[in-house]
This record gives sequence, C-alpha cells and structure tokens, in this order.
Amino acid sequence: MTKTALSNILTGASKDPSFFTVVAIARVINEPLSAIADDPNIFWTNEELGRLRETGQWLVERTSREQAGTPIEIPARKKGRRRERATVLPVAATAGMVLYPDAFETPKQRIPKHLARLHADAVFSVQGESMTGENILPGDLLYVHRTRATDEAIGRIVVCTVDDMILVKRLKTRRRKLILESAHRGHKPMTVDEDSSRFRLIGIVVGTSRT
Repeated sequence: MTKTALSNILTGASKDPSFFTVVAIARVINEPLSAIADDPNIFWTNEELGRLRETGQWLVERTSREQAGTPIEIPARKKGRRRERATVLPVAATAGMVLYPDAFETPKQRIPKHLARLHADAVFSVQGESMTGENILPGDLLYVHRTRATDEAIGRIVVCTVDDMILVKRLKTRRRKLILESAHRGHKPMTVDEDSSRFRLIGIVVGTSRT
C-alpha cells in the first residue's frame, strides 16, 4: 500500500476501503477489526442473558485448576424439541504452540495384579496420537507408577503436565534440559525446565492395554 493510499483512508478521503485492506491495517496496529470498523450494536434478550450467565459460571468452574485435563461437556442447547450436548477437549495456548491433552485419568479403572506389582497406582485413558509410533493408540489404557523423581523417569515413557495439560511423552535430557519427545512425525520435541511451574511429572508408564 502506498503512503498516499493509506493517508486517504486515515483522513476519510477513501470512504470504502476493501475488506483485505482493513484486515491488513488491523494486523499492523495489532487491533481487532471491531476496533476500526463500525460494528452494529448487539442487543441481548433476557433469555440470552440468562444463558450467557449460566455458561459463564460453568466455564469458570470447569476451567479451574482442579478440573484441568478432564473432558468438558458443553451445556445442552435447545434445537427443536431435542436438547443436544457436545463434548470438547480443553486446550492450553502458549506463546509458541497449542497443546491438546494426550490422556485423561480414570480413577475407577481396576489395575491388574501383575502391573500393581510394578507399582502401578494410576490409570490414564489415551486421547491423543502423539505416541502412535510407540504403539500407544487413542483409547488405550496406561498404567502409571506415580513419582515426582525425574531421575527415575529419564528414557521412559511418562505422563506429565505442561501448562496443566496432561501429556504422554518419552522423557529425555539434553544439555541439562528435559526433553519431551513424541512418537509422531507431526509433533516436535518440547524443551522444559524441571524447576518450572509449567512442568510437572505425574509418573512413569509401566504397562498398557487395549480396550
């Protein structure tokens, strides 16, 4: 865009710039489109306000630290005579990436005796595909020995959290840094700081089963 064209837009000489021109300006000044375009006023009905309040309270509850890493069921929305429900997975967005949960804990799952002898004391259901190269597929169960000792977990497949999102990775070290490696071409290794609050080791995977 030439300086003259930009000046005409800013001064109002050009009263109808193209959509993509407006998008380009919004990106440069790091503002949403609504900040530079005249959006129509939005009016809410009492029913809509009630639903917004209900959904807001639900979101605060379900996105708390205690609820992190569990499936979220969207409240039912009226559609005709049926009330439809949907389930989504929570996501953690960081400056450089978006994390999707690899697994969820299933506290009521029974632990086989031979895995209990390996100190398995937790069970997780696999959701993601980051460890398919290790023959760990969505729907598989992971039997985990809970431990916070990273020295014991080096070289092993572990369950951990990064930004409160449960991940299943192989834990390695490189130049005194912890590396979380996936077994999937589409997932890049992650470097984490053992002392960072972003990372927490849950335990070591000692066995798996396919449901």
